[in-house]
Amino acid sequence: MDVVPYRLIRSLMLAAGVLYCSLLLEVAAGFPLDVHTSFLSELGARDQSTSLYARGMDLATGVLLLIAVLLARPAVRGRWELRGLLISTATFGLGTLFDSFSPMDCAPSASAACRAAEANGQEGAPLVLHEVTSTLAGIGSIAMGVFAVLVLRKYGWGGLWGRAVAVLAGAVAVTQTWLGLQTGVDVLTGNELHAPGILQRVSVLLVCVMLGTLLPGLRQAFSR
Repeated sequence: MDVVPYRLIRSLMLAAGVLYCSLLLEVAAGFPLDVHTSFLSELGARDQSTSLYARGMDLATGVLLLIAVLLARPAVRGRWELRGLLISTATFGLGTLFDSFSPMDCAPSASAACRAAEANGQEGAPLVLHEVTSTLAGIGSIAMGVFAVLVLRKYGWGGLWGRAVAVLAGAVAVTQTWLGLQTGVDVLTGNELHAPGILQRVSVLLVCVMLGTLLPGLRQAFSR
């Protein structure tokens, strides 16, 4: 990979990692939601003052990741591990991008009326669409973690950066899977959805750091 595209892609991934970190918005807004009982995506709900900022951050994250994937395509050259990593990154980017266009109407953790409407199925299409796009992003992030480890395993761990990315990628895959199973069981069984707030925030933070360190950790693979 040429020096200029590498530096550009690295910068795009780093910016995406910062923008995806909605914990920064939560801190800047003074923690408007209970971190134990809310999802970070509730910051983007239409009834929240943080909605435009949260959705704008998701939109920018998705766009930056898709541009990075397009720029990195020539480095794949038939290598299935790298192709899988790019496809999963694009999946995560698309899910995050679509999330910005499909916010919830209200934040359940901040409104009893919103929780009642959700429990009675009155939120309808907006909630279902948001769940679909969030699931797409979640699957993409899990696959990113898996393929990052596969790339490192085949092309070398790349010193400190590579080992750090391997740990982060594994942690992302585990925490995102755990998060998906925990929320998925509630949805499939028809039980009230209990937001694992701390787990989600830890998982999102891990994703943010992984995005920012992914390319330096995998440089040996992309430079071949």
